[in-house]
Amino acid sequence: MKIVLSLLLFFALCADMQPLHAGIYTVDNLPMVYLKDRTKHVVNPDGILSASIVERMDSMLYRLEAEKGVQSVVAVVERVEGGDCYEFAITLGNRYGVGSRQNTGLIILLSTQDRCYQILTGEGLEGTLPDAICRRIENRKMVPFLKTGDWDNAMLQTVAAVCGVIEGDTSLLNTGGKDSDDGGGFGLVWLALGIVTVGFIIIPAYARRKRYTCPQCGHRPMYRTNSSTVEDRFNGVAHHYEYFRCPQCGHTECRSHDEPLDHGGGGPGGFPPIFGPFRGFGGGSFGGGSGGGSFGGGSFGGGGSGGKF
Repeated sequence: MKIVLSLLLFFALCADMQPLHAGIYTVDNLPMVYLKDRTKHVVNPDGILSASIVERMDSMLYRLEAEKGVQSVVAVVERVEGGDCYEFAITLGNRYGVGSRQNTGLIILLSTQDRCYQILTGEGLEGTLPDAICRRIENRKMVPFLKTGDWDNAMLQTVAAVCGVIEGDTSLLNTGGKDSDDGGGFGLVWLALGIVTVGFIIIPAYARRKRYTCPQCGHRPMYRTNSSTVEDRFNGVAHHYEYFRCPQCGHTECRSHDEPLDHGGGGPGGFPPIFGPFRGFGGGSFGGGSGGGSFGGGSFGGGGSGGKF
């Protein structure tokens, strides 16, 4: 009797454990991490990929969107509804509108237990990433690793190859999801940037060059040799001192100017006060941040390539 009860308990435990690995993803229950964090593009709910590989691919795809405006979703799961990667990917892309209005969307899907894979491109990417190129990338970078169960390398090599092709297309630019008929507004932005450049960079630079001409010899510009700052926190002012020397006659002098103390209210990237001396812009990294992203309403017509392994 004890043996029978033990066997029944064993089979009950096995039945309870089985659903943990028997989940089938649909387009509705697949976790779209990008919608919660715009720096995340890789969907890895079953933990098939290692964390370091996911991080590397997220970095590449985030940069791709920032530079080329290509929104992407890379999904790696055990099983998908229907067992068909192509149908699942195209339904997923159209359901969420992955990509911009120019249809520059990209989906890469791998289902390990269904043993299928798919690279799917929006219409705006079909010229950059035609079916033949997608197939070549799969045959050379993805399938050899899939056959050995090396999921990490299969996806990393594929994403790197796809990003390399897209980044090489100089016709693709990040327009912020605007349609091509918004060119007038885009031109106004460039005009405004030109005015700001002339008003706050070129003219002040010329004025400083003329202003720092040596008063002794009259024609040689003086060069800055040192600088210092003294903060007057009581009055909320920073006193800046700059020391100049003329290489022609050796004349030296000190020039000063005041600025309000920066209490941390500046914008990201370390921009200086707009009316202060121009000191250049801060860091060269992308904007970062972990706010949720939103897809631009792209659609998919079936471009790309896929298959079984």
